[in-house]
Amino acid sequence: MREILEWLRPGTRVKRYIVLQIVSIAVFVFCVITLRDVYDLSKNMLIAYIALITVSLFGIVFSFLIAQKTILTLTLKNISKKSKNTELRRLIYSDPSRKKGPRVVIIGGGSGLSNILQNLKEYTANITTVIDVSESEEINNDYTKNARVTPGDIRKCIAAMSISEGMVEKVLTHRVESGLRKSHSVGSMIISSMISITGSFQEALDKIPEFFKIEGQILPTTMEETSLCAGLENGEIIVGKNNISPRIGEIKSNVKQVFLKDGSCKANPKVIDAIKHANVIVLGPGALYTTVISNLLLTEISKAIIHSKAKKIFISNLMNSSGETDGYTLAKHVNEVERYLGKHVLDYVIANNGEITHEMVKDFNQGSSSQVVLDIENIQNRAISVITEDLVMTAPSSIIHNSKRVSEIIMSISKTKKIGKLNLVTLKKKHLKKEKYMKSKNIDLKNKTTEAIKSSKNIFRNMIKEKKNTKKENKIIKKVKKEI
Repeated sequence: MREILEWLRPGTRVKRYIVLQIVSIAVFVFCVITLRDVYDLSKNMLIAYIALITVSLFGIVFSFLIAQKTILTLTLKNISKKSKNTELRRLIYSDPSRKKGPRVVIIGGGSGLSNILQNLKEYTANITTVIDVSESEEINNDYTKNARVTPGDIRKCIAAMSISEGMVEKVLTHRVESGLRKSHSVGSMIISSMISITGSFQEALDKIPEFFKIEGQILPTTMEETSLCAGLENGEIIVGKNNISPRIGEIKSNVKQVFLKDGSCKANPKVIDAIKHANVIVLGPGALYTTVISNLLLTEISKAIIHSKAKKIFISNLMNSSGETDGYTLAKHVNEVERYLGKHVLDYVIANNGEITHEMVKDFNQGSSSQVVLDIENIQNRAISVITEDLVMTAPSSIIHNSKRVSEIIMSISKTKKIGKLNLVTLKKKHLKKEKYMKSKNIDLKNKTTEAIKSSKNIFRNMIKEKKNTKKENKIIKKVKKEI
């Protein structure tokens, strides 16, 4: 029974064709039954019956073919999730409905971001992944000399967005064990070679979707060299993204402020354009300061997010980043994001309410990390809608988000007419009512003022007339007095 009901859930695109088929069969049966008992038909009635039978037969055939195609697509999609067949996955991902999906801009980093991308790409092909490039590594090979690239997050995003993600991930993360390129990953060398061939980092990234057969795009926040800095509560300043977490873990002092070493750093114009045209903007998951907020430090990006009409979602981490956000609650995460982004900007927060046991932390080598505690009442932005679900999943050596469920939540938010706790339809109605009320009030005021002006003019005219009459009377009285 559950399997049958699964086909009737929203979004499967099967129900409409089943209804069409039932209606078409009913019309066809009705025409056949009524024609059996009728021997004398007028010309108009005959034409009407022929038209109904033709339309009903077309409806039966059309609905049957389309329904079968949709069911086959959904079945293959479920099979492809369990299959490693690249051709099968390519067939599924060529589904035209994905190309019509919402435009999603996702800003974050690390394994959390790539985990979400793996399932999100099944719902929409219009994904723009924005990654932080404030920390770089240098690669020496035969093609380039000290080429500056940031391959870590790029490699993970390419693998996650690729059709054959398993094989691509293995190739990109494979490290050479001998020779001049020892300890360098194949992904780093491919990216640096592409930079050398194309002539720039941006052009190399533009060629990545074509080269690795991925849909969507991967964009760096800026094309300029910069470093992330953190000011701690004890007054110390740490320079370099990779130095922040280890140093905080050593001295046990919380982050007071993060900033870029080069304050005049300009944002990537392609990122600004993607944000402007987005339907949904997702922040996270990822390390709060070093992968999420680091992207918001560019004022052009934060302003573009503020002015965007897209729905803004923050995905909270399952656990605190050891050495960076130790002891941070959900409210602390949200309030920190809005401190750098702007107050009352976020519309939704997706958070986990599932339990992460001490045994899970030990088994998956999470060290001193602790679960992010939910304290929704302490979130400063009261208009935010907080969606809480059990999102805990385990993977080899890590605890991760249930990316399928997170992707489903993102897609449902993209279709809703609400922004956070505010309903757009009711807001528009209220706004229109207010406008009408103000207009009617203004019309009443105009009418009253015009009436007041008219009455004042009439009073003034009467006063002038009275004055003239009194003057005439005084003249007459004077004349009479003289005559007497």
